[in-house]
Amino acid sequence: MNFPIKKSNNLESPAGNPLLNSSEPTVDLVQLALKNIYLLMLAGFLGLVLGVGVYKLLGPKYVADSKILVKLKNPMPIQTDGKQIVVGERSAHIEIIHSPKVVERAIRDSKLDELPSLKGSDDPGQDIIEGLKITRTAGEDHHQLNILDLQYTSKNKEDAQIILTAVIKAYDEFLKEDAKDSYNELSRLLRQINEELKPRLQEKVAEYQKFRENAPLIWKAPPGAAAGPNDVMNIHQQRVQAIASERVKVELLRQEVASRVSTLSNAIKRGESREALLLLVKTFLQKDQQSNTQTVVTGDTQKQQLDSQLLPLILEEQQLLERFDVQHPKVLNVRERMRRVVAYYHQQGIDLPTENITKDGKTQSAVEDPVQTYLIAMKQQEQVLNNRIEELEKLYRESAEKAKEFSRYEAKDQILSDELKRIKSIHDIVVKRIEELTLVRDKGYMLQQISPARAENDLKRIIKILGGCIAFVLASAYGLLFLREIRDTSIRSLDDLQNITTTPILGTLPAIANPSKNLEAARQTGLSPMLYYYHDPASPEAEACRSVRSTFFVRTGDANARIVQFTSAEPGDGKTTCIANLAISIAQAGKKVLLIDADLRRPMIHRLFGLREDVGLSETLNGEVEMNDALQKTDIENLSILTAGSIPSKPAELLSSAKLHYLLGEAAREYDFVLIDTPPVLAVSDPFILAQSVDAVMLVVRMHKNRRPSIKRALEQFEAHEVDLLGTIANGLRDQSGEYLYKGGYAGGYSKNPLAPQKKKELVETGQ
Repeated sequence: MNFPIKKSNNLESPAGNPLLNSSEPTVDLVQLALKNIYLLMLAGFLGLVLGVGVYKLLGPKYVADSKILVKLKNPMPIQTDGKQIVVGERSAHIEIIHSPKVVERAIRDSKLDELPSLKGSDDPGQDIIEGLKITRTAGEDHHQLNILDLQYTSKNKEDAQIILTAVIKAYDEFLKEDAKDSYNELSRLLRQINEELKPRLQEKVAEYQKFRENAPLIWKAPPGAAAGPNDVMNIHQQRVQAIASERVKVELLRQEVASRVSTLSNAIKRGESREALLLLVKTFLQKDQQSNTQTVVTGDTQKQQLDSQLLPLILEEQQLLERFDVQHPKVLNVRERMRRVVAYYHQQGIDLPTENITKDGKTQSAVEDPVQTYLIAMKQQEQVLNNRIEELEKLYRESAEKAKEFSRYEAKDQILSDELKRIKSIHDIVVKRIEELTLVRDKGYMLQQISPARAENDLKRIIKILGGCIAFVLASAYGLLFLREIRDTSIRSLDDLQNITTTPILGTLPAIANPSKNLEAARQTGLSPMLYYYHDPASPEAEACRSVRSTFFVRTGDANARIVQFTSAEPGDGKTTCIANLAISIAQAGKKVLLIDADLRRPMIHRLFGLREDVGLSETLNGEVEMNDALQKTDIENLSILTAGSIPSKPAELLSSAKLHYLLGEAAREYDFVLIDTPPVLAVSDPFILAQSVDAVMLVVRMHKNRRPSIKRALEQFEAHEVDLLGTIANGLRDQSGEYLYKGGYAGGYSKNPLAPQKKKELVETGQ
């Protein structure tokens, strides 16, 4: 089985890319059900058997069913939201039938407490209420017609029919008595209310009329009549609105005039030329003409109107004098018009908008200067507008105060009018009801049983019991499966492994399907039958090893790693078998490979390959022999092995020697790949000591054996020692039978004492 790896150009450091994934594996509820489908089917069958037993234990029940029609005898039409509807006075048929009053009457009239199903009961009425079920199949609350479906459940079939019929009869009698009592009581209450309402209505009408006579308001409608929004006239409120509107217009005109005065004054102060000033005045005058308005408001004086006629003439005269002499007909015509306007000023006793000014040492009238004349007129008009605003403000305050006073009268009028309407409306309703009662004495509901009571076996109860038991057993079984699933911390799939670590998965190695088939070849070659890649290169296991080899080449090429250490989290994970077969596959691919057994506590490489164990890595590190003398050739081309040698008393100290780094450097110069087998990381510290001298580390994970906490602790150890992982290999996948096909070689733990040499014939029964 192959699994795609995540490629990267370089090995990430633990600080830059943590090896431990923070996410937790989740349980797929659908897959959990599919995986245990037969167990759940068995649970469903057991639930069905349990349901049948419970039903037999509880016994059958019968449901008596009947329908009744409850109809109002004399419906009364009323108006609601402009529509005429017919309603009844009884809205709670279901609640009344369920009430103890009706049920106890049925027990008393029909002697239901003597029936077998109720005989000996402490509270027969409550038993009947609990077994009685009523639903409305037609009609609604207050409707004149209702169809009710009544059901009664009992263990006795005949009792169910008798009890249901008795309840219907008791409710019929109740409706008849209730109609008679209701008529008498309602008639008495209505007459009493009418007698109380008459004096209140008369008193309220008199009070309202007196208020209208004294209030300073004018009404169009008489007291108590329906009034529209404009029924009351408040002239002060209209004046307030008119004054506010006029004040806004005056303020806008004042702002316009003030802006012109400011603009013209600033231009004079800046020393603008006479032509520019005349052009500015002309622009203002043209603006008034184009808008067909003047800078005056309603109520302007006659002087303002004359100013608006004189100013354009003065400006026109100045423009003509620039082109013609004083005797020109156009100049004379304009001056004649100006003379008439000025004469009218004098005739009316109105002062001209002029003042004497000094210019070039000479005193002249402002009327000779149109700019000064326009400026003076605007200032005078601004003052007039200011006075006008003050007058409007004063008038607004006076009118607003009077409008508020009149509003209080309007509010009181509304209160009195509403109260009068309410009392009158109640009085009209009461009078109308009294008239209806006098015409309709025979009222109330009529009950008719439209289907006889029949009792049948309660099928719904059977379905509920069987379904409930099946659902309970299924839910219990599924809950136990779910609890078992979440409590199982073993790594069962590649998804579980990916949820733990961010390290790429180079591939997967399945559990060996049939190791005994290699026994004969192992006897002939002296190699362990666990070396499946050598004995059976066409097997699925060998093909999986080739896939791992391919991704191994890619990862080591990207990381430029040639010295690779193999380790696992715990003993028995199959790392020795994995590294041995991978070394054979790499050697057969044409690469020179050196396989070093650095497990100086429980060495296994010499057993797999049938080599001597007296000289190896221990003797080389102690300086007893050279590495070339300690190397052992194999029958596999391009593969050399350096066994562990004799087991030292202090393996960790021996691996910490500087000579190990030198030895691995020499090996890297001679071989394409140097593969090193080391102990599990959770057992001893040897892997982390040796990891300081290699290019990268491979972690072998045994599926269905290693648990998530163990792998997490191992990854935390790698991060703590700042060790880079080249990747992980998922080892020991199960076949369809779910059995492991080889065992681990670290059973019993580690020992500091050397192992006795094993014979070659024992190799067929061991392996790692």
